[in-house]
Parts: sequence; structure tokens; C-alpha cells
Amino acid sequence: MLVDGNNVMFALADRGVDAGRAMLSGLLGRYADEHRLDVTVVFDGGAPRGGEAKRPADPRISAYYSGGRTADDVLADLIGAYSAPRNLTVVSSDRAVKRVAKRRRCKTTDAASFAEELTAPPRRPPQSIEPKAKRDGLAEGQLDKWLDEFGMTDRTDRRHGSGED
Repeated sequence: MLVDGNNVMFALADRGVDAGRAMLSGLLGRYADEHRLDVTVVFDGGAPRGGEAKRPADPRISAYYSGGRTADDVLADLIGAYSAPRNLTVVSSDRAVKRVAKRRRCKTTDAASFAEELTAPPRRPPQSIEPKAKRDGLAEGQLDKWLDEFGMTDRTDRRHGSGED
């Protein structure tokens, strides 16, 4: 997927979401996970100063900065260089970018539609990072196995006191 970053940030602003590059990168990362695809985003202007600032906040996202060119020109170059354009989706509201994408038979979507998709709730619920055994407890027979392992075979005394009053 190839994304015109500035177009999408403006479309998000129209939806009431004040997204900068870092937030857009996070939204794109979530989208990439849900759809199992790679995302390249192109921004107008120069890259931020400093090595770390040049990278998006999300490591699953590749970013390009147009520098002295327009982002549209960089997007057109990337579309032209893509080896399987029918498998590429281009997100942009710019007519020139869409024209180049359609000539190469890429799928296209406008920034407003994509912004709506980015801000929609996740399709699948997040996976719990807690192990199932922690939620469900020990399986039948495992308690005895662990008590034996730790030399605590007299379970009655250990769990309910010594039994002596």
C-alpha cells in the first residue's frame, strides 16, 4: 500500500482527528497488522532532523519525504517502479497521482475514505497476551503433579492448615 501522508492527515483533520506524522504512523501500523500488508507513506517536504526523527514511530511503516520535489512526484515514481502494480493500492486525493496509478492498473482510494477506515474500530478484537491457563486455572490433575514436584504431597496440611488445634 502506498499512502499520500499529507492527504490522509488533512482528511483525518476533517474528521476531527488532529494527526501528525507519528500518530498517522501508528494508525497505519494498526491497519497494516489488520490487513497483513506493507505500507509506505510519502510526506511533503524534508525529513525531520536527526536519525530517529526520520523514521516513523511504527517500525512496520516505511516513510519517504519529498524534499525539494512534490510528494505527488515521489508517489508517481514509486508507482512507476512497483513490480506488481495490480497488487498495489494507492491512497491519494490528488488527481495526478490517481491518474498515474490507474494507468498502471493499481487500486486507488481517496484520502477521505481511507481516513474513515483508519478511524473505524478494529475488525478483530485484540488478542489477549495473558496465557489461557492463567485465566482458566490449572487443568485437572496438574495441582497434584506440581505439589508432588515441590515435595508437598500432604496437600491437606498445606492448603488447610496443619489440622492441629
